[in-house]
Amino acid sequence: MMELHFYPGVNALVLHSGTQKIQYEAWGGPASLGSDPYMPEEPTWPGRYIIHSIAPYRTPTWPASKLKWGTKLKDMPKINDVWYELPSGKWGSVLKDIGFTRIEITKLYFQLYGKVTVPSFWVFNDFGPISIRWFKDLNNNKVLDGKETLSGQMFHTTPQDEASTSLGKKVNLTPSHGCIHLKPRDRDLLIAKKAFAPKTQFIVHKYHEKP
Repeated sequence: MMELHFYPGVNALVLHSGTQKIQYEAWGGPASLGSDPYMPEEPTWPGRYIIHSIAPYRTPTWPASKLKWGTKLKDMPKINDVWYELPSGKWGSVLKDIGFTRIEITKLYFQLYGKVTVPSFWVFNDFGPISIRWFKDLNNNKVLDGKETLSGQMFHTTPQDEASTSLGKKVNLTPSHGCIHLKPRDRDLLIAKKAFAPKTQFIVHKYHEKP
């Protein structure tokens, strides 16, 4: 039986697999509410949860996350725009629909990868390529139903950490707004171990607790 334990006070995610315990670095939110005027930072809330799904995530709350990671892009320098591929296969304007200018996109890419260019796909989603969602199981059946809802907090990587990994640089995790930040390679290892399989038990411990 597999079980995940997160200890936000010491930035540790521990996978319990049979008799084994494997620890990974992971960073959650602060122990108390923060002061970010856009969206205040919050603690990663203690409790017992169930892993629900692994999938790309997008949200209008964060401008760069309106597009899924990996969305195909087409550079349109003659009209000073970048197009993105729609589910229909047609193309939309990043400037008109998402609000990023072509210059802003090249600057963002330079900050991450050191090249002044428009990438071939969107690599700026704040939640990385995929997010792992969880929920509080109110009726103990390990299924999202009834009055249960997905937590707004989730496991994910960041564009900076994805870029550092791609370039072979050291990944330095940073605190989140309440979600749990993982290193890209650790996320992939945990997925390979099926640690994020649906119905897996997941416990967030209090900030004073240690593994």
